[in-house]
Amino acid sequence: MIIYILYSFTFISLAFIPKDKLRDASIIFLFQQAVTWFAGILAVGLNLLEYPVRELAKVNGTSFLYEFFLFPVVTIFFCIYYPRTSIRWKKIIYISAFSTGLTVPEVIIEHYTNLIKYLRWEWYVTWISVYATLFLAWVFYKWYFKLNNRKKILFH
Repeated sequence: MIIYILYSFTFISLAFIPKDKLRDASIIFLFQQAVTWFAGILAVGLNLLEYPVRELAKVNGTSFLYEFFLFPVVTIFFCIYYPRTSIRWKKIIYISAFSTGLTVPEVIIEHYTNLIKYLRWEWYVTWISVYATLFLAWVFYKWYFKLNNRKKILFH
């Protein structure tokens, strides 16, 4: 039931991507899929965590829903609405809020369901890895679309 709710939430959220940001969203989505695919396979391969109930169980040891769909879609919104012009502490709070928003439900799901099991993993490792991958996605997005230079191009 939880898996269906998460799929529904993720599919519905795609409708809220601004039309003028669809190209950006596609690049962010693919980049984050590559990062989470590698990180997920590494974590499962090192027996840090496991996904007892998962889609495509014979093909992949990770959670298809989380690694390939939900987290990349959340990253789209993270990057599109990142507070580029804010001061540093607001940016840190922004990344921290997204990291916490993804970690808390995972901890609850880990505790009460059989969708994920921590073997040699703790909630703070999830929080740190989510923070790091979100930041990495933002740096890539900024670099790929040359966001530092957009203002100069538009006004010079």
